Amino acid sequence: MNIIYPPLVEESIQFHFLGKEREQAPKAAMYRMMVEKGIITENGSPTEAALQNGWIKDFYEEENLSFQEFIELYPLFEQYDSELFQKIDGFWEIPVNLKEELLKELSTEELDHDKKIQIEAYLADR
Repeated sequence: MNIIYPPLVEESIQFHFLGKEREQAPKAAMYRMMVEKGIITENGSPTEAALQNGWIKDFYEEENLSFQEFIELYPLFEQYDSELFQKIDGFWEIPVNLKEELLKELSTEELDHDKKIQIEAYLADR
């Protein structure tokens, strides 16, 4: 039987078992530990304590953020020229060629965990 675990459990496995065989990673144990420690709820959502303590970052992007608020949410974009960004329908967007560059970086698996999570979160709804 193939059990589907919440995304936060999968991300935790990726973080803790980076470069190791993930098929053998103890997902059930990771899930139980995260629930017992109050990191996630039984349905896989982050707890308020986990968000407040910075154990889990919520990448919810509200409409009409200032550019500074956007950078605080996605610090990886600090390295890019602010002229590349354009607010469209209340959200900060990047040119297609930069999106392609980010997707290419994701495929190399040479990114650190935080940068990878930020890119995936930014591109998820775009």
